[in-house]
Amino acid sequence: MHRWMRPFSIPRRLTLATLATLATLACHALAGCRLAEREMQDRTPQGCANCHTNIAAQWERSAHAIAWTDPEFIRETEERSATDCLPCHASRPLLEQPLGEPAQLRDHQRQFGIECRTCHQLGEAYAGPHASRLGPHPVVEDAVRLPCSDFCGICHETEADEHAALYLASAAGVQRSCAQCHMPAYRERLTQGHVLSYIHPKRTVHNHAFPVWSPVVSAGAVEIGRPAASHAAGQPVAVALTLTNRGAGHRIPSGEFGYRKLRVAVELLDHARQVIGQAEQAVFPGDPRSLAPGVPTTFRLPVAVTADAPADRIRILVERVNRDRSFQYTLAEGEWPVAELGSHE
Repeated sequence: MHRWMRPFSIPRRLTLATLATLATLACHALAGCRLAEREMQDRTPQGCANCHTNIAAQWERSAHAIAWTDPEFIRETEERSATDCLPCHASRPLLEQPLGEPAQLRDHQRQFGIECRTCHQLGEAYAGPHASRLGPHPVVEDAVRLPCSDFCGICHETEADEHAALYLASAAGVQRSCAQCHMPAYRERLTQGHVLSYIHPKRTVHNHAFPVWSPVVSAGAVEIGRPAASHAAGQPVAVALTLTNRGAGHRIPSGEFGYRKLRVAVELLDHARQVIGQAEQAVFPGDPRSLAPGVPTTFRLPVAVTADAPADRIRILVERVNRDRSFQYTLAEGEWPVAELGSHE
């Protein structure tokens, strides 16, 4: 009898204990599939969190998660009466609407703000950077809209003179999308929390906390040109400097909503590195001095000396701060000896 015609038999080394273990794993896998199918009935972030545990945890820390419930949003829209503002705070699935159409306000579950379905739902499927057949729902790859700055721009409007096309170009000529800066990449399995997670390979995924000004995003974003200083007797020290946006393809600061402030601070230090004079200037979105990509912008600040000691060094600090300065991200800083600085007119 040919080998392939022989009845199936269990190898001798495959013990009953091993068979029991395999049967248990198979039951867990099947239970995992059934569980995932049940969970698919819940398409809220809580439902998605059963499988996409880590991404859901990131989202919970994001501004998207509180887009509808944030007290500042409620106050600024006069208890949500400013109807023009509402669609971008609780949007219908953006991938299901015609290209170029503005966001539409959904009529249910608005408390979740901008959530998973807003950016990923496409009918019965979900769209992402990777297609997958492993899971309780179909996943289709979308390499056109999701990485595109136009997609983010449906709600995150930019000023008219910014380069908000398919991709934003940095000053170095590197093409970057919004996600490349505001959703830092790392490698991880796409799912966690159930036994089927282990059949998913590790892939490049993106941080869904959307750290707007994380140290990674902000470090070196602005270049400080060598300052110049002049001082007449009895007058403040006049400090001139240029700032160039090297890290963003849009103005700094940018946007139409919320509190966005760029702080430019100049300090005069004596030989003991004590501050003997300081001045600062605030820049808000729409200000002509907001930093356009790659364009040097000149600032002139008069700094009053508050001590008899002569100024030895000039320190310049550029920060992104919020209203109460509960966070401050440094975009650039530097020091120069006063003796080495030329004067300006």
